This record gives sequence, structure tokens and C-alpha cells, in this order.
Amino acid sequence: MKRFSRKAPAREPGTIMIVVTEGEKTEPGYLKAFKEIHVPTHIKKSVFNLRIIPGIGVPKTVVDRAIQELQDLQGPLSGKDSVWAMFDRDEHPEFEGAKDKARNKGVHLAISNPCFEIWGIYHYQDWEGHIERGQCQKELERLCPSYNRKSGKVFIDSDAIENKYRDAMRRAKESLDSREREGNPEGNPSSKCIFVDGGNSIKS
Repeated sequence: MKRFSRKAPAREPGTIMIVVTEGEKTEPGYLKAFKEIHVPTHIKKSVFNLRIIPGIGVPKTVVDRAIQELQDLQGPLSGKDSVWAMFDRDEHPEFEGAKDKARNKGVHLAISNPCFEIWGIYHYQDWEGHIERGQCQKELERLCPSYNRKSGKVFIDSDAIENKYRDAMRRAKESLDSREREGNPEGNPSSKCIFVDGGNSIKS
């Protein structure tokens, strides 16, 4: 009797990027808006497939989930495929351990210091001085009326995401360069949420 081997399901075509986020609203809200604006519907999966997994918790659990997603990907990864762990620096006790574990397992990091809102600020202006989380959120509220942390309104300024994203990337890179020169690559303020560039990931 002829035996048939069972084939594993084929992986989806195109570049796959999976982003696992600490936050439940702000980060996923931004990423979904970015996807709608910058990734046209007809190429979302055939060329660039961005998957968002929100609200996973503290850095350790975010990294653990990202590692699982990396392991679950079907077939070999292409040179552009990537899995990202997105979380804030804050004062998490297991931050360094989570960061090291991610890098050892091939998960890329999108860390913001003090919080994701600094990435939002970069869409509108530079910010080089030290800034606390609450101040950062208040500054983004001033710059983006549609954002209000207390009421649950997230940063989804379509005009800024569409037309000021390149400015945000430039400012974030300049800030990272400044932190590097200071000897504190992930110091305050900084953000590595610059990983999507025309459908290509910027490796951490």
C-alpha cells in the first residue's frame, strides 16, 4: 500500500515581521495605524506581513513570547524575516536579563527609554534632555491632541504617522548616536522603534 508523507504547512510568502508588545493599547494602536498607512492592502501578505501581538506584559514575558513566535515560524526564515520584542526601559528588575535572553535567541529589541511615547514625540520635535515617563506622556498629549493616556486614547495621528515618520526616524537615530557617544546606548531619552523602513527591518 502506498504511503503518503504529511507535509508541514507552507509558510506565508513575503517578509514576515512579528512584533510582541508590552503595552495593550498605545504600541499596538500605533503599529496598526502604521500598517494601514504604509503597507498597502494588496501587498500586506504577499510582500510584507506585519503581525502584532499586544499586551504581553513585562519585558521577560514579552521576550519569552517573542522567542516562542520565532520558534513557531514555519520553514526557514528569509534574510529579512524578524521577530521583535517591544517594551519600555522603566525600572523593570529583570530588564537586563530579558534583553540578553532576546539577543541570545535571535529576537530583536525595540526598547524606548523612558517609554514608547518618546517615539511619538520624535514625530513632532527633537528631545535631548532627560525626561520622566509622566512628563513624556504629557508632552505627547500637548503635541498630539488625539492622544490621552488617562482616557485610553492612543497615539494614532494619521498625518504624523504618514508624513512625519521619516523625521521621527532621523531624530531617533540622532538621539541613539548621542547616547552611544555618552557611553549609554539605551540611555534616556532614546527609542529603537525605527525597525520598519519601507518594509525592511533595521536590525538591533
